[in-house]
Amino acid sequence: MSERYDVVVVGGGVAGLFAAHLLSKAGFSVALLESKPEEQVGEKVCGDAIGEHHFKEVGLDPPRVGVDAVSVIEGVRVFSPSGKHYITAWGKGYALDRKAFGRRLLRMALDSGAALYAKHSVAKPLVEGGWVRGVEASTPDGSKEFKARVVVDATGAAAAVRTKLPAEWWVSYKAPPEDFNAAYRVIAVTGEEQDPRFADIYLDVNVAPGGYWWWFPKGRNSVNVGLGVKVGPGAPNPKAMFEKFIAPRLERAGAKIVHAGGGLVPTRRPTPCAVWNGFVAVGDAAYTANPLHGGGIGPALVSSYHASRQIVAALEEGEPELKRLWPYHKAYINAYGAKQAALDVARIYLQGLTNDDLELIIGSRIVSDEELSEIGYRGVLLASILTKAAAVLKMLKRPSLLAELARVKSYMDAATSYYLAFPETPQGFEQWVSEVEAFYSKVKSEFWRR
Repeated sequence: MSERYDVVVVGGGVAGLFAAHLLSKAGFSVALLESKPEEQVGEKVCGDAIGEHHFKEVGLDPPRVGVDAVSVIEGVRVFSPSGKHYITAWGKGYALDRKAFGRRLLRMALDSGAALYAKHSVAKPLVEGGWVRGVEASTPDGSKEFKARVVVDATGAAAAVRTKLPAEWWVSYKAPPEDFNAAYRVIAVTGEEQDPRFADIYLDVNVAPGGYWWWFPKGRNSVNVGLGVKVGPGAPNPKAMFEKFIAPRLERAGAKIVHAGGGLVPTRRPTPCAVWNGFVAVGDAAYTANPLHGGGIGPALVSSYHASRQIVAALEEGEPELKRLWPYHKAYINAYGAKQAALDVARIYLQGLTNDDLELIIGSRIVSDEELSEIGYRGVLLASILTKAAAVLKMLKRPSLLAELARVKSYMDAATSYYLAFPETPQGFEQWVSEVEAFYSKVKSEFWRR
């Protein structure tokens, strides 16, 4: 059995639903394949937080409290390991009702004309020559082929379509394990009243090595609480770390857990190549999550927005070959990916710090609220931080940290430059990716050997 569409979107998360909506709205026939039953579409284990600016970037109405959001966030507080000091990245955001938000996107996709195939899991891509021509899916009744002019992989961190493409294709790149965080989180109702204005992040290498743990209020009496740890040899089990360090805090808050789950998050720069002949990757399948805090909902929307625009242009021009889809990746890099690349340097550096280092940086206010906000929004380390550090670190007898911060700034600037120079055509890609991979290998070897 087989079906034929202009576009097959694999995955019914934020990225897939938004892409299905935009492509259907543009007049193309779209099949949306999702492994979950229809009634579970919209459910997802994540932090449930998103900045308001992402909605403006993609032309999507922001969520509404009481409909698909539970509260408005005024800022994100980043705490030192002791919990005594913090800096705040100010900016309006939302604590989502994650399922309601997903259901809203599903309705938009269906109303635009997309066809939902629930309980359909992709078994493999259909490859003909140098093209992706569709996918084979496992269905409740057996298997079925879905033929399409373009396949969109929106299957999350697993990248279940992209990573099954021929190994020699640029787009099949698999990131190393250390570029992921394994996370575990719960939703809990609390007896202790929460302050929904702030989402709190705690840096502590003893609790969440290579990551952080978080406490995100969802209204006055509910929280999203979890932690993420860097994947790799000897990495602890995130659920075990949660039970040891975070569960007692929930008990003290009189909490009752109503949902729990885990997952894998790509905390790195974007995948080097997100397109091929007849193929596009979006969202976590293209490694679009923010490297520092792992937030993936906003960049998922951004990637699907730019991917859909380029798919429409390619289909209107003729065959959706590599060179016609290539501008999508360039557009995404300009919109968000270059910032990701710079923040990936910061992520690598932070993963090599001790609790004493983190306490010093946050406690001595080397980074102000305004500077943290700027780092998060633009992905740049400001020169003003180095000026303050020069005085503070000398006084605190840790002058070596100043030299490290200077190198971090230099590497972040270099990373941005590399990505803004992403080649305009496929012809320059192989040299570009060779230089970029060598650059990040250097950054890791320098900051992780300490």
